[in-house]
Amino acid sequence: MAWISRGQSGFVQDTPNGHTSAVPAIATHCGSLWCLWSDPSGDLYYAIGDNDIFQTRVRFPDQGIPVMAELLGRLHAVIVRADGKIAHYEYNDAGKDWDAPTILDKGPGLWTDTTPALMSHNNNLILVYIQNSYLYYSTWTLDSEDQPIWKYPQEVSGISKVSGIPALFVLNGDLHVLCSSLDEDRTILGFKYSLPEDVWNSCDDVSEGKAAQGVSATSYGGSCAESNIPFVRTQYLSIKSQLIAGLRFLDLRVRVHTEDGQLYMYHGGIPINMPFYLKFDFVMQEIFDFLSQHSQETILISINNDDTSGKEPPSVFYSAVAKHITSIPPYPSGEPRWLTSTAPSTLGEARGKAVLFRRYKCEEDLAPEDKMGLDLSGWLDNNPDFTLVTESGVTIHLQDKWQYSHRIPLKGLVESKYDYVVRMLEKARDGAEDEWFLNFMSAVGDPVQRGEVAESHWIAVGAHSKFIGTFIQGMNPTLRTNFDWGIKKRYGVIPMDYPELPKDSDLIALVVGCNM
Repeated sequence: MAWISRGQSGFVQDTPNGHTSAVPAIATHCGSLWCLWSDPSGDLYYAIGDNDIFQTRVRFPDQGIPVMAELLGRLHAVIVRADGKIAHYEYNDAGKDWDAPTILDKGPGLWTDTTPALMSHNNNLILVYIQNSYLYYSTWTLDSEDQPIWKYPQEVSGISKVSGIPALFVLNGDLHVLCSSLDEDRTILGFKYSLPEDVWNSCDDVSEGKAAQGVSATSYGGSCAESNIPFVRTQYLSIKSQLIAGLRFLDLRVRVHTEDGQLYMYHGGIPINMPFYLKFDFVMQEIFDFLSQHSQETILISINNDDTSGKEPPSVFYSAVAKHITSIPPYPSGEPRWLTSTAPSTLGEARGKAVLFRRYKCEEDLAPEDKMGLDLSGWLDNNPDFTLVTESGVTIHLQDKWQYSHRIPLKGLVESKYDYVVRMLEKARDGAEDEWFLNFMSAVGDPVQRGEVAESHWIAVGAHSKFIGTFIQGMNPTLRTNFDWGIKKRYGVIPMDYPELPKDSDLIALVVGCNM
């Protein structure tokens, strides 16, 4: 297998007509091969060829960086002009010339100053381009009046910075784009396009003005704890799978590595994904990828400093998280991805955003207006019922009895934890709409003090008790079966371990459905 030159010289045009200082565009149309390029003077030319030679070049009615693609028998050319504007041309086969161009609107972000990629897929034109080191795409498709339009640009790369020229291709029916990373390694990044998954939309039936506190939501306790160490693992699903399942509150335990200033995921002092470590950046990338496809959703992000040694002042961790948040680019519309208000109010302002719940402290002399997130730094560890009132006047009720250090049978542990959870559920159901309720279902026996481990899986799902030899139902099936759930009720945020288990459980759907 080898590439062979065509024609007498192998060139598209004889010197000097075939010179170019940029990447040419190529496409097939009406059984011919079309090539469009910019010559050194900046003028655009195109030539039509077959398997042997190209015809004499023809002047194209524009200047800039060209790309071409055929869609449903029509040849399209997209030109990036020197001022960043994008012009879209269609070739008129009857008149053998190019129709007047459509100039894409720069206002919503349809502009670039580098070479884009263009191809047809599923009866649409797909344009992928780099803008300010981030990768975006737009589709040219028919609107409700059967008039073709370029749609509002959406992200491809999320928070990953890219460089170079994107490459589009279809593999097994799926659209892919490759691009180089912006860092010095120039890693090739790959992205795959798919239609949004069928997920529970926990906010769709709630009005824009409803208090964000007035919604029921499920979550994992220790959302990244996929470790194979039994007393570290609290779930089997990745962040993406959790979001697809309908979970909207993520409990993230994070540490800052002072040697590189980066944030990494931990759980109980154990790094997640040893020995490679899991970066906080990667977790947030998955979250923002999801939000880009589901702009009506809201994700509550609880961040806690997993390092309790006190070796570093609070400012080190606070600054590392703040640096990450401020470095995240906004959506193409200009809306921020993070909502860091100290008093988040309505779902309308929270849609499409990650809402910061801050369990870590900040500098004591930091002005109130400069502080980030809903302040949960006064959290009382291992407490079954306590209330926080933040500096900005927000009230949060919490149940977080998680540690059972005394010797207790599994049945007694589940019964004790169930009582605490039910009390907070009833509080949330009957409580003030403008107050928050966080109700943790997770618990564990203390392996250090008593030499025994009541694994989180046993408590969440169930296990055979060594004391009475029968199977004890865990928190998930017990709460699903025994609690008197109601429709259109608010039960607050309910972080839990293994909420997708037992396998026939509909607990997540049940809690989300309480909003409807």
